[in-house]
Amino acid sequence: MNNIAIKFALPQFFAVIVILASLALLFSANFFYVQPNPAEHYRLTPLFPTDAHPSITFTDSIIASPILDTSTGKPLVIAPSSNGLVAALDAETGVLVWQINVPTPEGHLAHLISTPLIIGDKLIIIYQCWEKGLRTSHRMAVIDLLKQRLDPDFPVLVLNAEKPSADGLSTIKFNPPTAFSHAALKYAPKPDSAGSFIYAAFGNSGDEQPYHGWLFEIDLEAWHDSSFAAADQAAKPVISSVLLTTPESDCPVTREYGNQEMVCGGGIWTPAGPQIYPSHDSYEIIVPTGNGQTDLNRHDYANALMRVKPGLVFDAACDAKLCAKFNPVDPDHACLASCQNLFIPRLPKGSTPLKPASGECDGKSFYECLAWMDYDLGGSAPTKVNMANGLSVLVQPSKDGSVYLLDADHLGTQYDRLQIVDLCGTLVDQCKFDWMGMIVTQAVAQTIDDTPVVVIPTFVADKTHPAGLVALKVVLENGQPKFKHFWQFPDPKSLEALSTFRSHPSLPVLAKPDKNNDASVWVVDIGRQGTLYGIRIKDGTLVAKQSLKGAGRQISSPLVSNNHIYVASIMPGTNKAMLEGFRIDQAED
Repeated sequence: MNNIAIKFALPQFFAVIVILASLALLFSANFFYVQPNPAEHYRLTPLFPTDAHPSITFTDSIIASPILDTSTGKPLVIAPSSNGLVAALDAETGVLVWQINVPTPEGHLAHLISTPLIIGDKLIIIYQCWEKGLRTSHRMAVIDLLKQRLDPDFPVLVLNAEKPSADGLSTIKFNPPTAFSHAALKYAPKPDSAGSFIYAAFGNSGDEQPYHGWLFEIDLEAWHDSSFAAADQAAKPVISSVLLTTPESDCPVTREYGNQEMVCGGGIWTPAGPQIYPSHDSYEIIVPTGNGQTDLNRHDYANALMRVKPGLVFDAACDAKLCAKFNPVDPDHACLASCQNLFIPRLPKGSTPLKPASGECDGKSFYECLAWMDYDLGGSAPTKVNMANGLSVLVQPSKDGSVYLLDADHLGTQYDRLQIVDLCGTLVDQCKFDWMGMIVTQAVAQTIDDTPVVVIPTFVADKTHPAGLVALKVVLENGQPKFKHFWQFPDPKSLEALSTFRSHPSLPVLAKPDKNNDASVWVVDIGRQGTLYGIRIKDGTLVAKQSLKGAGRQISSPLVSNNHIYVASIMPGTNKAMLEGFRIDQAED
């Protein structure tokens, strides 16, 4: 990337003046921000960090989110380590109850990044196998939580697929070295029948081409039956369906990585994974895709939200006439608005173009800028919100620091787009990590006085722009849903807002209402010593603040269970991973 070189040195006091000027602009903003009350309403009692117990040592990061197992009647916290160690810990003490290493071919290493899934007494995991620094296969396995072992009734499943290209002249094969499983596994019962489907999504980690977005539909019943099928018996396919987001066999790039060019791509990598919602006949899957090629005529659906039916059936349902001359660099807005099952982001009329201070987007269209800056929409997952008038909307954050509001029944209808955090960097304070963007998350939602409120974590890798949790109301204006600023934490006028949330925080997690019927959102700000915050949703009040022993873990979701919270963490310097547990007690009045 061609960063602008500063050809003259500015005195330090001038840089301070620039920062103070930015703060002055914040003071004059017309948005309504609630000044959080520093009084804490909860007391957090540390239960454990797991590194205090000699029974277990995590030698690698815990990147997937911890999950709760109640199958035995005694709550256990499942901690999936990235080296393939799956550990079950006592929820009160952190003591190891059992652990299993995922199976790999001889001489291979395991890499487990996706958050697993519990169905009854079965734990479904997905992981990748490495040999000599190369991903060689992607596999799924099942752990029997009652017998605390790999379930022999579910043979280890090696994922493979092949789909025709957009032009029908070739095929695209699922390529393990350029596929990466980061999205959480998802589950849905089969429509009108017994059994269930598991959904496993793929993007890529380093954006080396050729890479695509892949979504696998796994028939859990067929998977189970496959272990009993006779060798000469035609078994029901375990992989029942496959979705390919960019059916292109040729992915030419001119740069080292493919994330800055509008070719192929469309990875499904958001940590929260695809979202499954009930529909009038069964359910629907909302699939967020990363940046790459977007071309309706070639069925390339990068940088978008796709509404997919069971069986991974997808029809964008866009107006053929309006979209006949689709231009990926500058698509017609009327075409985009016509799509029933596809959302492609766009700037509202009259909006200021994205203009990073680095000048990287000068002369580029909105879509070229999104690609060049790696501001892909699919870094975050949508959240469905039901309004009091019966209308359902989706709230979709974007890496470019904005949030979109769209019709949940007709995805092409974009009601609002609101920039909730400034683009990273200034001329005198360059962005430390342009590729990070400013938002990678999934909003949490809560209804306050019959009005939906969504809370979205933001971050900025500079020293100039405030960041943190932003709460928005979803209101009706002239009969149309709109965003309305509600509160922000930390107060954007405070110095704390310029020193915290400088990189990816954890995902936010919602805690149920307490005795005062107040719900709260919890998030970890990552640092050499991470900080766990609890914020009351109805007014933005700080209700808890707890320093961690470690740094926390970015884009991992804390686990809240009753009055307990568990956080994946890592010790800076040693990279020693751990799980930190706390009991949340309401402070005395």
